[in-house]
Amino acid sequence: MLHTYMQLQQELKAFISQPSSTDEQFNTMALKLFQFQYEYNQPYRKFCRKRRVLPRSIKHFTEIPPVPIDAFKLTTLSSFPIEETSAVFMTSGTTNQDRRGKNYHLDLELYDLSMKTHFKSFMMPELDNMKMFILFPTQDEMPNSSLAHYLHIAKETFGTSDSKYAFTNEGFQIKTLIDDLQLAEEKGEPIMLIGATFSFIHLLDECKKNNIQFKLPPNSRIMDTGGAKGRSREIELTEFKEKISELCEVPLEMCVNMYGMTELSSQIYDRNLFDYFHQNEIHTTKVSPHWVKTVIMDIEEMREQPLGEKGLIVHYDLANINSVSSILTEDIGVQGDGGFYLLGRAKGAEAKGCSLAVEQFMASSQNAKGAL
Repeated sequence: MLHTYMQLQQELKAFISQPSSTDEQFNTMALKLFQFQYEYNQPYRKFCRKRRVLPRSIKHFTEIPPVPIDAFKLTTLSSFPIEETSAVFMTSGTTNQDRRGKNYHLDLELYDLSMKTHFKSFMMPELDNMKMFILFPTQDEMPNSSLAHYLHIAKETFGTSDSKYAFTNEGFQIKTLIDDLQLAEEKGEPIMLIGATFSFIHLLDECKKNNIQFKLPPNSRIMDTGGAKGRSREIELTEFKEKISELCEVPLEMCVNMYGMTELSSQIYDRNLFDYFHQNEIHTTKVSPHWVKTVIMDIEEMREQPLGEKGLIVHYDLANINSVSSILTEDIGVQGDGGFYLLGRAKGAEAKGCSLAVEQFMASSQNAKGAL
């Protein structure tokens, strides 16, 4: 099994490292990964059998059964025994450890390669490194946070040696961050502010309260991710971007929202900064890397929605080698120019579609116990 995994991992590393891929190349790799996960991931194999889907019975990646994200809370979706895995990332937002989604990784080689490759293209296309201020705790403080690991890789790979965290074990050092931003402003040194959306909202509130305004040096940029998630007041994404752009005097095209999930191994970015540096018409859609296909689905019919029709978002992430590549989210989206728009969380009929998928997954676990 390990030999099969290592062989597949090498193929996927070569695939991710390509500058692009055709639909046919993606489809071939997706079906090969599905074969591996069907064979070695027992809960997923039961789910596929419940759906009457076998590797030999499908020809296109959209036929691969997507797993609802709640399944990561209900069972262990790992091709290897968890005692053999080297990392587990957990979802946040609950005090009940048993109700946290867990994504197990045998190793983080594909995760890290995926992060570095897409981050470089969409956040730093013209630079090798720049000074970063990171608005999130370190991975030592949050070892099971995929975001903490992601930001660690960003800092170690693309940050200058004087990049620093705005968090300590005593919490968000917001006054120190304000001092650091004012110093960067005086020095004329471009910086990247990067971290959790809720941290930026706290920064906005603190600066408004104290009538503080920045004029960050040209070429500075901002990346937020994760939303507020009950940790601060909610702000609609477009309004948030406008406010943080105004606070820092950083052009809107240099403000990027990253869409990521614990259950995935790849991230998705707004394309505006990419378009700006490639002198394209500026778009605000989100763009998946070539090793991820993001499909807007009518979940009841399990078919792809036409352009302009909203539906549930399904990601097919080839970097997600140890768990499952096909993830049914609880997010609503619509295909747009060169990417997709994220419209928010599922409500009403869409939420029922998510619930139905979870029920089907639970039924497969309960009714197929002992199946091989």
